[in-house]
Amino acid sequence: MYYLNFIFLIFLFIISSCSPINKNYSIKKNPYSGGIYKVGNTYQVDGKIFTPKESFDYVEKGVASWYGPKFHGKKTANGETFNMNLLTAAHKTLQLPSLVKVTNIENKKSIILRVNDRGPFVKNRIIDVSKKAASILGFQKKGTANVVVEYYGIANIYDKNGKIIRNKKSLNFGGNKKNLYIRVGIFSKYASLKKVKSQLKGLGEIGIEKIISGYKVTVGPFSNKNYAKRIEDSIKKRGFEDAFLENIK
Repeated sequence: MYYLNFIFLIFLFIISSCSPINKNYSIKKNPYSGGIYKVGNTYQVDGKIFTPKESFDYVEKGVASWYGPKFHGKKTANGETFNMNLLTAAHKTLQLPSLVKVTNIENKKSIILRVNDRGPFVKNRIIDVSKKAASILGFQKKGTANVVVEYYGIANIYDKNGKIIRNKKSLNFGGNKKNLYIRVGIFSKYASLKKVKSQLKGLGEIGIEKIISGYKVTVGPFSNKNYAKRIEDSIKKRGFEDAFLENIK
């Protein structure tokens, strides 16, 4: 009898192993789905006026705070869903979304965050980071910290299904033909290109072409002329005064 029961159990195990896989599982959704690129209009909070603008050279020193449970699951200023366990931040004027590097001056810890919300609007604070980010930067318990915030780069944008609709390496704001490039300059020594690339970080895709007189460095492509002009201005501010916009067909 014991032997028959044992055989029966083995039979059941084999049958269950061959059964179709249960497809009632959930596919993990991209946490940044559904957002849009947004700069926004001038707005007022508690009597103070703020004017959002695109900035690719932003650097500021000040106080950082963090936000979490009260806003968890709510929509951010650009239409994404705030998750206190992700590496995100809120800023009063930077373009959304964008990437910033935040460094805790007190312990030298740094982190790259996705700015997708507006704030903070308390005292002299310059940035609100997520609970997760505050933990990594080492000031979750304290609540605030003295930090340096630096623009780091362009952030991808995803549709409601999690598909990239704007890639950080290929900007396309209002046109299909991406043939605008900023010629940064021609450099005679290959060894100097590493420093050049570092100085141009966060402004777009960097191209290097070997020509007779040296190495031609470009940033692009872009489809929107106004946006490309703003990138050109930022490149000039970083020391490349001879940079200019060119149309390569």
